[in-house]
Amino acid sequence: MKRKIYFLTTVALVAMLFFACKKTTTSVPTVTSSTVTATSATTASAGGTVITEGTTPVIARGTCWSKIANPTIADSKTSDGTGTGTFTSSIGGLTPATAYHVRAYATNGNGTGYGEDKTLTTGSQIKSISFYAAWAGGTEEWDVTYDANGKVTKIDDMWEGSLDKTLNFDYTVAGKLTVTKASDGSVNGTYNLDSSGHITKDDWGSGEYASYDYNANGFLTNGHEYWSSADHMKYQLDYVDNSVTQITTFGDDGVTAKKIKTFVYTIGDNVNGIPQAINDITGSEYKALGNLFGKPSMKLVDHFDYWDPRVSPIVKKTSTYTYKFDSSNRVTQADKFLSADSSTETWKYTYAN
Repeated sequence: MKRKIYFLTTVALVAMLFFACKKTTTSVPTVTSSTVTATSATTASAGGTVITEGTTPVIARGTCWSKIANPTIADSKTSDGTGTGTFTSSIGGLTPATAYHVRAYATNGNGTGYGEDKTLTTGSQIKSISFYAAWAGGTEEWDVTYDANGKVTKIDDMWEGSLDKTLNFDYTVAGKLTVTKASDGSVNGTYNLDSSGHITKDDWGSGEYASYDYNANGFLTNGHEYWSSADHMKYQLDYVDNSVTQITTFGDDGVTAKKIKTFVYTIGDNVNGIPQAINDITGSEYKALGNLFGKPSMKLVDHFDYWDPRVSPIVKKTSTYTYKFDSSNRVTQADKFLSADSSTETWKYTYAN
């Protein structure tokens, strides 16, 4: 009888311990971090994958970062949904030319799990761009001033080493950018901005304007013009791995393609935000600074082909880039060779940081 009572007591104790352990066992989510890539001097692309939720559902996930190793959600962070699976994060407000630690996180009712610690060094802000081509008849240079958030606040436009005009950028009205000439205060441009600071509308006055569309990652996808009481598609941009692969330019009817460019890139990352692919849309390279027309392509252009699809047979022309770099691996000069007429265009860059 004693043996039976002992046996039953033992079974009861084991059961109690089993259910007690089962009740109190908790676990946080399992997470991995994605590769982190600088998209400009003040922004980066990151993300991760929530592999398992743990013992309760994932209620928050994203990326956190700091200048110190192994950042936590007490530091800066993004919020990128809930549940398991892969997510991407857009990081902003970074300091140019600065090293950061970045890792993915996921939170459930029991706590927060983290992915691997990744490192990132942001690029430098472009201080000046100069352009020379024989057909231009001289050298034009744009010297740029930024505020603490990376917004362009002033550009001094130089011609052959002398100041031609100064453009001031005014963001005091929410969702608006007004560019004026310092010499007389005349308005050089009036623009609508989205929440990311990208230009969505270029107001020409009299009910006519240009407008621009962006994808979820902040890259320009379309350009339109509105005139004669109708919208006209002007540009369409296609991307692979966050770099422009093709730009199609349309005629005044907004339907007929009149020019196609296809781009091939080097293995070099465009961490300093040199604008190359979207010059046709902005009308000038300096306008793309500060990501006003969305993020620049993630890689440096090796070459592009271009042709008029209305012409038969198709005749493709090629422009090829070569680069010079400084000791920090920043582009200091980009030379574009145009096969059509064997001419060269040269861009030179200096940096603020």
